[in-house]
Amino acid sequence: MARQLRPSEVKSVCDQLVKRQGSKCAICGKPFTPRDKAVLDHCHTTGFIRGALHNSCNGAEGRVKTKAHLGHKGVSAADYIIGLGKYLEEHQTPSFNLIHPTHMTEEQKRLQRNAKARAARARKKAKK
Repeated sequence: MARQLRPSEVKSVCDQLVKRQGSKCAICGKPFTPRDKAVLDHCHTTGFIRGALHNSCNGAEGRVKTKAHLGHKGVSAADYIIGLGKYLEEHQTPSFNLIHPTHMTEEQKRLQRNAKARAARARKKAKK
Protein backbone atom coordinates (compact mmCIF):
# COMPACT_ATOMS: atom_id res chain seq x y z
CA MET A 1 0.00 0.00 0.00
CA ALA A 2 1.26 3.47 -0.86
CA ARG A 3 2.42 5.76 1.90
CA GLN A 4 1.69 9.48 2.00
CA LEU A 5 4.78 11.65 2.32
CA ARG A 6 5.19 14.03 5.21
CA PRO A 7 5.89 17.64 4.16
CA SER A 8 9.37 17.32 5.68
CA GLU A 9 10.16 14.47 3.23
CA VAL A 10 9.31 16.33 0.00
CA LYS A 11 12.76 17.89 -0.54
CA SER A 12 14.58 14.61 0.07
CA VAL A 13 12.32 12.66 -2.32
CA CYS A 14 12.58 15.41 -4.94
CA ASP A 15 16.39 15.34 -4.64
CA GLN A 16 16.37 11.54 -5.09
CA LEU A 17 14.21 11.85 -8.22
CA VAL A 18 16.44 14.59 -9.64
CA LYS A 19 19.44 12.29 -9.20
CA ARG A 20 17.56 9.32 -10.75
CA GLN A 21 16.56 11.54 -13.71
CA GLY A 22 20.18 12.61 -14.32
CA SER A 23 19.52 16.13 -12.97
CA LYS A 24 17.14 16.79 -15.87
CA CYS A 25 13.44 17.66 -16.03
CA ALA A 26 11.22 14.67 -16.84
CA ILE A 27 9.26 16.77 -19.37
CA CYS A 28 11.70 18.98 -21.26
CA GLY A 29 14.93 17.10 -20.55
CA LYS A 30 16.89 20.25 -19.69
CA PRO A 31 18.99 20.54 -16.52
CA PHE A 32 17.58 22.13 -13.38
CA THR A 33 18.88 25.61 -12.54
CA PRO A 34 18.65 27.80 -9.44
CA ARG A 35 16.19 29.98 -11.35
CA ASP A 36 14.00 27.10 -12.55
CA LYS A 37 14.42 24.60 -9.78
CA ALA A 38 13.04 21.09 -9.41
CA VAL A 39 9.61 20.52 -7.90
CA LEU A 40 7.93 17.26 -7.01
CA ASP A 41 5.15 16.58 -9.53
CA HIS A 42 2.13 14.48 -8.61
CA CYS A 43 -1.15 13.33 -10.13
CA HIS A 44 -3.98 15.49 -8.83
CA THR A 45 -6.43 12.59 -9.17
CA THR A 46 -4.52 9.87 -7.33
CA GLY A 47 -1.87 11.84 -5.44
CA PHE A 48 0.91 9.54 -6.68
CA ILE A 49 4.34 11.13 -7.24
CA ARG A 50 5.32 11.14 -10.92
CA GLY A 51 8.70 12.83 -11.11
CA ALA A 52 10.77 15.95 -10.72
CA LEU A 53 9.98 18.82 -13.08
CA HIS A 54 11.08 22.39 -13.57
CA ASN A 55 8.67 24.64 -11.72
CA SER A 56 7.72 26.20 -15.07
CA CYS A 57 7.18 22.79 -16.73
CA ASN A 58 5.01 21.70 -13.81
CA GLY A 59 2.84 24.79 -14.21
CA ALA A 60 2.61 24.38 -17.97
CA GLU A 61 1.67 20.69 -17.59
CA GLY A 62 -1.17 21.62 -15.27
CA ARG A 63 -2.48 24.42 -17.49
CA VAL A 64 -2.35 22.31 -20.68
CA LYS A 65 -4.00 19.35 -18.96
CA THR A 66 -6.74 21.57 -17.55
CA LYS A 67 -7.39 23.21 -20.93
CA ALA A 68 -7.48 19.81 -22.64
CA HIS A 69 -9.96 18.51 -20.06
CA LEU A 70 -12.23 21.57 -20.13
CA GLY A 71 -12.31 22.08 -23.87
CA HIS A 72 -12.42 18.55 -25.16
CA LYS A 73 -14.87 16.37 -23.28
CA GLY A 74 -14.48 12.71 -24.13
CA VAL A 75 -10.80 13.06 -25.06
CA SER A 76 -8.30 12.24 -22.35
CA ALA A 77 -5.77 14.93 -21.52
CA ALA A 78 -2.97 12.52 -22.48
CA ASP A 79 -4.53 11.78 -25.90
CA TYR A 80 -5.07 15.49 -26.48
CA ILE A 81 -1.47 16.35 -25.58
CA ILE A 82 -0.08 13.51 -27.72
CA GLY A 83 -2.25 14.73 -30.61
CA LEU A 84 -1.02 18.27 -30.07
CA GLY A 85 2.60 17.07 -30.12
CA LYS A 86 2.05 15.13 -33.34
CA TYR A 87 0.30 18.14 -34.92
CA LEU A 88 3.12 20.52 -34.02
CA GLU A 89 5.76 18.06 -35.22
CA GLU A 90 3.93 17.54 -38.51
CA HIS A 91 3.70 21.28 -39.12
CA GLN A 92 7.31 22.25 -38.38
CA THR A 93 7.58 22.73 -42.14
CA PRO A 94 4.82 24.97 -43.57
CA SER A 95 2.00 23.10 -45.29
CA PHE A 96 0.51 26.24 -46.85
CA ASN A 97 2.28 29.14 -48.51
CA LEU A 98 0.21 31.62 -46.50
CA ILE A 99 0.96 33.71 -43.38
CA HIS A 100 -1.69 34.61 -40.81
CA PRO A 101 -2.73 38.31 -40.97
CA THR A 102 -1.91 39.00 -37.29
CA HIS A 103 1.62 37.54 -37.48
CA MET A 104 4.45 39.99 -36.91
CA THR A 105 8.14 39.41 -37.51
CA GLU A 106 10.58 40.13 -34.67
CA GLU A 107 11.56 43.34 -36.47
CA GLN A 108 7.92 44.46 -36.71
CA LYS A 109 7.44 43.71 -32.99
CA ARG A 110 10.57 45.74 -32.16
CA LEU A 111 9.32 48.71 -34.19
CA GLN A 112 5.91 48.50 -32.50
CA ARG A 113 7.53 48.43 -29.01
CA ASN A 114 9.67 51.43 -29.91
CA ALA A 115 6.65 53.37 -31.21
CA LYS A 116 4.74 52.66 -27.98
CA ALA A 117 7.71 53.76 -25.89
CA ARG A 118 8.06 57.00 -27.90
CA ALA A 119 4.33 57.71 -27.46
CA ALA A 120 4.56 57.06 -23.70
CA ARG A 121 7.55 59.42 -23.38
CA ALA A 122 5.67 62.08 -25.36
CA ARG A 123 2.62 61.75 -23.07
CA LYS A 124 4.82 61.99 -20.00
CA LYS A 125 6.59 65.05 -21.39
CA ALA A 126 3.26 66.71 -22.29
CA LYS A 127 2.03 66.32 -18.67
CA LYS A 128 4.98 68.35 -17.34
